[in-house]
Amino acid sequence: MLIATISSLSAPVISRLKRCQVSVYVVVLLLSFFLCKPKSVAARAASSVEVTSWTSSTNLLVLHGALVFFMQVGFVSLEVGYGRAKNVRNVLLKNMADVMLCAICWWSVGFGIGNGKSRGGFVGSNGFFSDGLGSINKPWFYSYVFAITTVTIASGCLAERTDLLAYPIYTFFMSTVVHPFAVHWAWNNGSWLHTVFLHGDCVFLDFAGGAVVHVCGGLMGLIGAWLCGPRLGRFEQGQPKEMVGHDVSSVALGTFFLWFGWYGFNCGSTYLYFNASPAVSDRVALNMTLCAATSGLTALLLSSLRTHTLDVCVCCNGLLGGLVAATPSCAYVTSFASVVIGLAAGGTYLGLAKWILEDLRIDDPLESAAIHCGCGMVGVLAVGLLGKQPYIALLTGAAGCRGLFYGRGTSNVGLLLGVQVVGLLVITLWTAFFAMVCFGALKYAGRLRVDQMTELAGLDNIDHGGPAYPEFTLA
Repeated sequence: MLIATISSLSAPVISRLKRCQVSVYVVVLLLSFFLCKPKSVAARAASSVEVTSWTSSTNLLVLHGALVFFMQVGFVSLEVGYGRAKNVRNVLLKNMADVMLCAICWWSVGFGIGNGKSRGGFVGSNGFFSDGLGSINKPWFYSYVFAITTVTIASGCLAERTDLLAYPIYTFFMSTVVHPFAVHWAWNNGSWLHTVFLHGDCVFLDFAGGAVVHVCGGLMGLIGAWLCGPRLGRFEQGQPKEMVGHDVSSVALGTFFLWFGWYGFNCGSTYLYFNASPAVSDRVALNMTLCAATSGLTALLLSSLRTHTLDVCVCCNGLLGGLVAATPSCAYVTSFASVVIGLAAGGTYLGLAKWILEDLRIDDPLESAAIHCGCGMVGVLAVGLLGKQPYIALLTGAAGCRGLFYGRGTSNVGLLLGVQVVGLLVITLWTAFFAMVCFGALKYAGRLRVDQMTELAGLDNIDHGGPAYPEFTLA
């Protein structure tokens, strides 16, 4: 009788979910149509100037930025699936609030610090309260969607027990201080990280944000999760207890949505560099696809050897780890090197996720820190080992940059690896310091975590007006 009652109550919910999924599929197909729609013969022949300026088109970056923005659907779907049904409204609201607040912060402060004219090689000095009139190498919208990605990564580590007030506060810190300074140091041609090694004709290389986005977001989330403490029931007598999310299909769909949007993230970044071309963009797409596929398969295989099961969630996280590792490296390495990086990323994700949970006793519901921070570091360091000189020189003009494995017989062997280590270390320490300041202050003020009653009852029931799936509630 109880089973029949639950089935009848769940039917409307299942129907709604199917309609939502169909709507998302339609959006994806329409977006793909507009991005990939071929030009007519007349349009292709209309103007040679139009053809030669295609790779530097602002409209192209806006469209790729729309793909990156669509990744928010993937992040929300992933977090909803990994969480429990009693916290769905909270996940939806905090992600929407982060995106909206980040827009204001990035427009007023973050964009100027990150992309403005460098002052002393440390900070941008113009572009605040931008009117969107920046040069093609400093587009506001495309840089904004990178900022919201960084913010959203950290929020996954704090899911299901964090006070709602904590999210806008750390969003402010991330989008006005942590991420903008990392952007300036890694990507502004006048920054100290670009000029200090010029005697060796080498610069710090982070193609699309392995350190600037993923290490920043993953590390800030990890420190926040550590200070916040684990969810109630996550550990029993010092041993981790599995807390299964309520919708694995949402996890799988979110992973595919992220993979789809990631092509805008990496391929779109191609057009911010010198000598960008469709050929370079195609290499980027190839390498990130190989890295993601190899990493996902590696994680699935290694996990199955340990648990004797084939876990789709492990496969999804391994795949995402491969995409993260490809983000700083995919334009600078060969396809074979991307497979090697994917193997390293899959193993790194599994090892770090186990270490963070079982040894450090840090509860990261989405394993975001292992995926983003850990695999982001793998990708950044992989450039120092496997970066190919012609690919690097083509996009950056740094003729002296080459990976350690390609440096035999050269005077600056190992220089690029050293530069990568320095850049990664500085960004890591910068992020860790402000994460401690931000989340430490929130914890001291008693506003980092909700009370025990709210957590047990569910954030939706106490703070957000009721459950997201009222049909599941039995009288």
